[in-house]
Amino acid sequence: MIRIGSVPYLNSKVLVQGLQAHTDAYSFESHVPSVLVQKLRDEEVDVALVSSIEYFRMPGSSIVPNIAIASHQEMWSIQLFYKGELRAARRLGLDPSSQTTNALLQIVLQEKMGLGVELVPLNFGEDPLGRTDLDGFLKIGDPCLTFKPPPEYASLDLAAEWHSFTNLPFVFAVWVVRPGFDLSGINMNLFLAKREGLRSIDAIAREAAPKLGLEFQRVKTYISKIVNYDLGREELGGLSLFRRYLARQHLAPDGSDFDFYTK
Repeated sequence: MIRIGSVPYLNSKVLVQGLQAHTDAYSFESHVPSVLVQKLRDEEVDVALVSSIEYFRMPGSSIVPNIAIASHQEMWSIQLFYKGELRAARRLGLDPSSQTTNALLQIVLQEKMGLGVELVPLNFGEDPLGRTDLDGFLKIGDPCLTFKPPPEYASLDLAAEWHSFTNLPFVFAVWVVRPGFDLSGINMNLFLAKREGLRSIDAIAREAAPKLGLEFQRVKTYISKIVNYDLGREELGGLSLFRRYLARQHLAPDGSDFDFYTK
């Protein structure tokens, strides 16, 4: 049985909604990105929807083509919340859930804005508002969508900052296949699940909205207009540039080619 892992966030529902009913050929589990990638490294799952940075850190792994969680401009669920002037910030808290988003913050601050801010890892479950030593903090996923910051905090959409800096989409997550594993055609099932999810936008939004405490229309707009699920030429261009910046920041090895799983 093929073991599939995904993330528990709203932005993944379109990609996995069509998978969970078909459990005869594979198992399905859900974890935050940082936990999920460790399970992929430990061979506890065989294919996982993980942060894009992790593909660059896993030699021999491959990407399922044509599927991603990406943003062409803004991404409501990836925000830096900060107080005061950002240029005066000295310490910002990182979200422990996603290495890709933390790396994106570092790139935006250093490469785009030229700011040398200290980035402080936070623990799972830690309330950053309780840290008096921080000038701001990163939030991702559903906790970001539902977060109501105190009035003294401003916010910065990191995907929008990336787009204004590069004029390219940003790819947050891809399906990564662990090295040496034969998916036996599950890549086609993943593609069909994406197609089914795109046809089920209203149903997904209707189910998710009350659970998150958000309005139906906001949820629908987020999963149908804000999040993009393709991995085409533009997205790969953004992913390739992200890789180059990661290498400049010594966050991942450099490279030029992508290995796609097409069996």
